Amino acid sequence: MTETDSPRILQASLALSAYLLEAHDEESALRAVMRVGCDVIGADGCLFIPFDEFLQRLSPLEFGRVPALEAGLLSAPSQRQMCKVCEARRAGSECALLHMHPAGGFVYCVPLRARGREAGLFSFIFAAEPRVDEETEWFLAEAMRLVELALDARERDSLPLGSAMEYLEKTPALTEEMQSLLPQIELRAILGERTRLAREIHDGLAQTLAFLKIEIGRAEKFIAQGEHDRAARILKDSSRTISDAYLDARQAIENLRRAPDGRLETWLHQVADDFELLTGLPVEVDARLTSDFPPNLQVQMIRIVQEALTNIRRHAAASHVRLSAREEQGSLVIEVADDGRGFSPEEAVTAARFGLRGMRERAESIGADFQITSCPENGTTVRLHIPLHVGVKS
Repeated sequence: MTETDSPRILQASLALSAYLLEAHDEESALRAVMRVGCDVIGADGCLFIPFDEFLQRLSPLEFGRVPALEAGLLSAPSQRQMCKVCEARRAGSECALLHMHPAGGFVYCVPLRARGREAGLFSFIFAAEPRVDEETEWFLAEAMRLVELALDARERDSLPLGSAMEYLEKTPALTEEMQSLLPQIELRAILGERTRLAREIHDGLAQTLAFLKIEIGRAEKFIAQGEHDRAARILKDSSRTISDAYLDARQAIENLRRAPDGRLETWLHQVADDFELLTGLPVEVDARLTSDFPPNLQVQMIRIVQEALTNIRRHAAASHVRLSAREEQGSLVIEVADDGRGFSPEEAVTAARFGLRGMRERAESIGADFQITSCPENGTTVRLHIPLHVGVKS
């Protein structure tokens, strides 16, 4: 099964995606799968048995009501190997994890791959024999794919690009070592950017499409029941949502199409022109720069500006936008301001809605300070401070 129409399963998949994005380490990512998986599959608890014996990056975990196991059993190489070679996806008391458990029970096992190898096994525990339908199997397969992406992305992001580049630039004596490390740093930068883009797609377009799929299913149901007025209202609202999603896709394509041509000032004007053409909103640009900046820093600065402009289009209901860039007191200051509806500090808590998390992560990756100020009915200003000693080409 490659997809599901169940709102419950789609919501669980989206919830798991959100938990994985917020996970601060590998254990919290694995526990998110165990928690959401138990809810969806109706399990009493879950065990995670890692297979990564040599690197030992993943630890054995327990969640919910699970059998009382001997201390260290899940860490024992013999138990790991037994689970690794077992071909039974579901089992009863004959399972090695349950055969000493007086209450018996059942397990349903789902293997996890990460970093190109078998990484472990999720064993969901049941008091009664489980009934796992196609939709649940689809969710479990999707959950394994999501946690694999999360684990891979966490390892790839372990070396921040800004820190590595700063180290290399400050260590001129290590010329040969620098040359050997540069391809690795470039690869990490590419993979890190892919991770950020995947997160932005999830927070935006993917959730919109999931919402539309559910709404169209509701409209079909109302049509079948003869409730055409209710179906028409849903379709009208969905049409507006599709229009917004189309603009999101167009703007994302324009954002990715632009590449640095050597001058940040020129690039800022191009981004403003693209936004005006897409939305019809006038953008006043005031860019007065004398310094040059490396392409990798320019890319992150521009992506923050583009995300700020996207937020204006989606949420601000503004009539005017101002984009400025100036050098003052040893820093480059970039501001994107609008005269729109603004928002309160309470609304800002939902950072994913406004893309604040992605902008802040990009700022941190280049050693910049990210600030946002807003007030209801008084517009919003996004401000970026980059120390010139970090950003300027030598």
